[in-house]
Amino acid sequence: MTQFDFARRTFVVRFWPALVCVTVILVTLAAAQWQTARARYKQGLVDAYEQLQKQPAVDLTEWGATPPSEFARAAVDGQWRTETLIYADNEVRDGQAGYGIFMPLCQTATRCVLVNRGWVKQGAVRGDLPAVVSPPGRQHVEGVVMPAQPRFVELSAESVEARVWQNVTVERVAKASGLALAPFILDQTSKADDGIRRDDVRPEFGVEKHIIYMVQWYFFALVTAVSGVVAAMKKTGEKS
Repeated sequence: MTQFDFARRTFVVRFWPALVCVTVILVTLAAAQWQTARARYKQGLVDAYEQLQKQPAVDLTEWGATPPSEFARAAVDGQWRTETLIYADNEVRDGQAGYGIFMPLCQTATRCVLVNRGWVKQGAVRGDLPAVVSPPGRQHVEGVVMPAQPRFVELSAESVEARVWQNVTVERVAKASGLALAPFILDQTSKADDGIRRDDVRPEFGVEKHIIYMVQWYFFALVTAVSGVVAAMKKTGEKS
């Protein structure tokens, strides 16, 4: 127990309440610093993404086993493989249910790039899949390189039902179609007269989320320090 005078009062600092207070402050400050580091890391990803978007589009027509940089602008030529049309289920835009449209764009009979062509609105009846227009002949498609295995959580083992899939990966499409697919997915950004909606494919890096958490942890540390000072001190003298 430590005693000291301050502002014409005498206070006694109790060991255990003070220890708990200091421990909580140290933990919350550590959490705040971790969130600060994560925010800086995510901001670095944002900066790298913006730099990639300023670069010329990479020609992926002769793609190989090594994927290009994630989020890089890219372009590829080929023909649509319409029989391998896949509808990604539960895609919502502006409050409307719909499907993400995935289709291979092939350079040869079996050598293809899996393309996320965009979004179409769900029909009046769920069982009626909307028609998808696929221009014939050789196409030039531009877009952004995305990972072959996107992150997702599946609540059911029944993730594939005919052409409607819960989640789409290169591995799954290659297994179902027998095609040799590039080790990435190309999110199409170039315009096409096919009625498919294409939004900005800029990923959400979550910088703001970490900043909010950082501020919250610093606030918790401050509140703990103020309340801990009051709780850990016992007034023994009265103001004269």
